[in-house]
Amino acid sequence: MTKKSEKMALPEAENKAPKEFAEEIRQMIKNREFLDEKEEFSPMTRKYAEKSQTTEDDGWDIMTRKIVDVLPKYLTDGIVTCSLEKIGQEGPCRDAAEKNQDELTISPGDNFPNITFPTFYPYLDFILRAGPVDICHMKKYFKVEGSMKLDNTKVRFRERRVSKVSGTILVSAKISLCKGDLVVKLHEFQKKIEVA
Repeated sequence: MTKKSEKMALPEAENKAPKEFAEEIRQMIKNREFLDEKEEFSPMTRKYAEKSQTTEDDGWDIMTRKIVDVLPKYLTDGIVTCSLEKIGQEGPCRDAAEKNQDELTISPGDNFPNITFPTFYPYLDFILRAGPVDICHMKKYFKVEGSMKLDNTKVRFRERRVSKVSGTILVSAKISLCKGDLVVKLHEFQKKIEVA
């Protein structure tokens, strides 16, 4: 085994999440609440330090980079996907679908209500490999809950159901770390984002 082959697997570079979510996750990993949970990740960082002959801090840097690279896309996908059905249940959307309109445009003055999106649990796999062998594998779940408000938004329908939302949405979300039955709040934010 060479030092070069011993590294944590990082995700592929495809990340289409809004930069606003990436900024929030960067802020989250600097928060005291997140840093207080560093011990949760220590089995992986210790194993990394042992196998790569570096420090646990190097392993921690790799793990936090993965969180910043991957979690924003999961937030985007989860919030938009979990919200589509709930958006479709709102009166203006039901009316548009019944009239067989292909698209509904919502503006700030439409008084469209806040949508509480269903809670979802994205997870990240941290894998330490030596060549083709997995030396250590750790899965960490996050809990995401909150709401969104549509603002200058287009809602598209397919077969009388909401198929896509694009435009500006105001997201209020809370991200927590799942530790077995215990959930620890890491970060809370409110952010306007553009979705396509």
